[in-house]
Amino acid sequence: MVKENKSTATYYPHSFVDILFGRRTEYSLEHRFFNSVCLFSALAAFFATITNIALQLNSILTAFTFISSIIFISFYYFSRKRKIYKPLLTHFIIYSLLGLSTVWFFNSGSQGPVIFVYLIALVFFVIITEGRNRIIVISGFISNLILLFITEMKFPSLVTHYESETVKFYDVSITFLFSFIIIYFVVAILVRSYRDEKIISTKQRDEIADQKKQMTDSIQYASSLQKALLPNQNYIKKLLPEHFIFFKPKDIVSGDFYWFRNINDYIIIVIADCTGHGVPGALMSVLGISLINEITNKKEVRKANQALEVLRHEIKDQLNHSSSDYSINSGMDIAICVIEPDKKIMQYAGANNPLYLFRDNKLIEYKPTRNPIGSTPIEIPFQNHEIELQEGDTFYLFTDGFIDQFGGEQGKKFRSRRFRHMLLGMNNKPMNDQKKLLENNLKYWLQNKYEQVDDMLILGFRVK
Repeated sequence: MVKENKSTATYYPHSFVDILFGRRTEYSLEHRFFNSVCLFSALAAFFATITNIALQLNSILTAFTFISSIIFISFYYFSRKRKIYKPLLTHFIIYSLLGLSTVWFFNSGSQGPVIFVYLIALVFFVIITEGRNRIIVISGFISNLILLFITEMKFPSLVTHYESETVKFYDVSITFLFSFIIIYFVVAILVRSYRDEKIISTKQRDEIADQKKQMTDSIQYASSLQKALLPNQNYIKKLLPEHFIFFKPKDIVSGDFYWFRNINDYIIIVIADCTGHGVPGALMSVLGISLINEITNKKEVRKANQALEVLRHEIKDQLNHSSSDYSINSGMDIAICVIEPDKKIMQYAGANNPLYLFRDNKLIEYKPTRNPIGSTPIEIPFQNHEIELQEGDTFYLFTDGFIDQFGGEQGKKFRSRRFRHMLLGMNNKPMNDQKKLLENNLKYWLQNKYEQVDDMLILGFRVK
């Protein structure tokens, strides 16, 4: 990588073009073009002065072209050395048009070589302008030419003509030849500049593509590690024979995670939404899984809300949050359920994540404590809910990714109300069918034009 950068640095800065018009590391491409235009304009005006002296043309015209060469070289100096660009651009264009209009009347008007100089000016104006400004400048350029033609036709006495046809021939021929040479060099420099830019952009593109591949490979490997931390599907099926897990990360790795464990005849279920998504969320999820493993193995933790209290303390301790450090905003929203199969009782506690129960096709919502796991200005104790289980009860735990997803005809959020209505229409169906319905509803909601905005996790299970 370093060798490539060195070769690039030694190849371009020592080129003759860069010496005249500036290095691409110091000037934008447009600024370098403007430097070239200013220098070529100064050379054209100086060459015109020499031609006028050699052919003994009008002394006023000769003086004017000489002054113009000084003005244009001043433009070049301030643009190249002082690095002033945009403030000079307008002044350059205005003076060029005024100067060409003056030369028009002192150099035989439309019958003289000024037409070729106008051609050079048109090429220059196209080079140094872009977008809407280019349209305005070209329109002004054409309007200026039309006005000159009309003035010449109505007031022919204003135009100073050549003393002889021989002088006219030499002046027109020399100007045409010089105009052709300048346009050739300008086009050659443009082609060279664009080729150089293409080489650089191609190298940068390849470097970015290589870096992206390395990052993607690393994240893919991290994804495999993260998936290894999630419980095995066969293990979950033993604990909850009737269930589905709708898990759709936004990126390769996810900030949402689920966790299952059978400890001392208790079935513990956790779904969580860590701050952010992608790599930051995945790091938080790994920390969360590690801490939950540690907490649930402690014999003194017997209640769902107690587990959340301990988790909050551990998260703050691991992230070194002080009591007043709320700006980091690292933590998670989480719901935990503890099922006691023998007693047909389930505990639920939630930090911003609710629990939905459908019993006899009616929704019972268990609201979470409005407090995340992490540092907050006010820490509210987590509430514990005890639910007496009945056969056929269908529960749903979920993060906010599905609910907050933009889509539909008007690009609005899915919202909780639509989410509850969707679950109401499918809660009696087999669990596998429910997962397929969620996938179809999401696909319909996205309509192939909206991007997923967050990780999505929905867990549904039914009591037998």
